[in-house]
Amino acid sequence: DSDGDTADVTDAELIPQWDPADFDQVYTVGPGAAYGDPGEIPWEALQGGTLVQILWRAEPYRTKWVINTTATAERPLVVVGIADKGRRPIINGEDAVTRPELSYWNENRSVIKVGGSNLPTDDVVPAHIVIQGLEIRSARPAYRSTGNNGQVAVYSENAAAIHVEVGAVVHIIDCELHDAGNGLFSGHGSSDLVIRANHIHANGIAGSIYHHNSSTESAGIIFEYNHSGPLRSGALGNNLKDRSGGTVIRYNWIESGNRQIDLVETDYADIADLPAYDQTIVYGNILVEPEGAGNRQFLHYGGDGDGYYREGSLYFYHNT
Repeated sequence: DSDGDTADVTDAELIPQWDPADFDQVYTVGPGAAYGDPGEIPWEALQGGTLVQILWRAEPYRTKWVINTTATAERPLVVVGIADKGRRPIINGEDAVTRPELSYWNENRSVIKVGGSNLPTDDVVPAHIVIQGLEIRSARPAYRSTGNNGQVAVYSENAAAIHVEVGAVVHIIDCELHDAGNGLFSGHGSSDLVIRANHIHANGIAGSIYHHNSSTESAGIIFEYNHSGPLRSGALGNNLKDRSGGTVIRYNWIESGNRQIDLVETDYADIADLPAYDQTIVYGNILVEPEGAGNRQFLHYGGDGDGYYREGSLYFYHNT
């Protein structure tokens, strides 16, 4: 608040509750439901005002998909996991299969992808997408998956549990992202992302400095109330690496990594030209450096390559 105090925030305020009656179309996936697997959902044809509910089951779902729907604030596309006794439904990238009707590139770079699809068309920007309440895991070598063409391929090292390639107003809430090259990855075609109340941990590639729990480059991104735990054993990447404009990082627990927070330069003029690129805000976080973990820098700001270095203001305050 205005006095600098942090008010208590309840789970109900952080994690939306979705009423099926508020949606034009509702799909329910899982035991006893009309759809047994997420692969049966016509992702290529979903419209705004759609709710996809995925029920918990003991066996993980082994399906991967892309979302390319242009929804609206009044009629969003919401994909929500329905937990059982605190257990989120699991979307497992290992041996996952893509629905044949889907057509998108970089299939070996994600379990769930937003944007970058031929269907319904590649000239739209998916918007007002919510992915919530899912455990998404296992997208890295040597895991394999089956593409829409039936071909089996190994995930790339930079594969992510969630990859937002293109998308505007994408909210990722209350998910667990782990065991991937990058837990979360966003490309410069994305904007206005909110990453809230997630558990992101155990990502990265052993021996590599190029893969992270989060690796993002968006035109506007907020990280809030997340628990970002240690990377995979032997992984040398950062915990939260961001190249975005208008970055806000607040009220997170960020533990371990080469650096807890690495705020480096964008490679794209359209992000560098944003007025918000000159202001980065980091406050209210708990940053933890384990004993003997290596690099003792909690935060790095500016750049580490040949792109458009950040030359604006970093507001770093009320962190522990």
